[in-house]
Amino acid sequence: MSIRTITAIALTAGIANAGVSSFTETFETGANGWLQGSFSAPTYNATGALDGSAFITSTADLNSAGPFGLTIFRGQDDFDASGDAFVGDYLASGIDRISFDFRHNAGQDLGIALRVASSNNFPAFAVELDGPVASGEWVTLSFDLSFFNPLLTIEGAPTPEAFNAIMQSVGNIQVSADRPDGLTTPLVVDFDLDNVAITPAPGALALLGLGGLAAARRRR
Repeated sequence: MSIRTITAIALTAGIANAGVSSFTETFETGANGWLQGSFSAPTYNATGALDGSAFITSTADLNSAGPFGLTIFRGQDDFDASGDAFVGDYLASGIDRISFDFRHNAGQDLGIALRVASSNNFPAFAVELDGPVASGEWVTLSFDLSFFNPLLTIEGAPTPEAFNAIMQSVGNIQVSADRPDGLTTPLVVDFDLDNVAITPAPGALALLGLGGLAAARRRR
């Protein structure tokens, strides 16, 4: 068997074993199982996103946010969000980033975070941004899913083992917003979401393929 043939088989095996592929939820056909923080259906908008396409809207009162913020969007395994395209083993797949297009109309800057959890919603970790998100304009937010990211906080033991356990069994993706400092009265805000994407590190699938290639060579 030629090296080229073995390499092709190894790459295919690596992708098959990964369990999760690069995916982007565009909401072109509806909310596709995504929910507001209150577990109700978000509003579907056929046009008007950053790229002019469809998007979903969640409405929430930020005054009700707790110390860890207020969940405003949920993509959860038990509701089959995006047909469970986000569910699985991110480590095996080399997935190291989640991004999405986002907009809010709070009239002031807001802190936005991403929570990644197992299907049981724990264990989990949260990833913050390095700065607040301004009001009124679409922006693309990107979250680095690395144990070494200083903006990542693991719920429970902050160990590599705990991080790996979460990344190997991702089931829930949640977007949250912080309550602005000093807010004491209701602040009802619309939050818009589009193009939720999971992305593997450059060369991750190639590395998986090389691992399979090495195994194939040992079996010869």
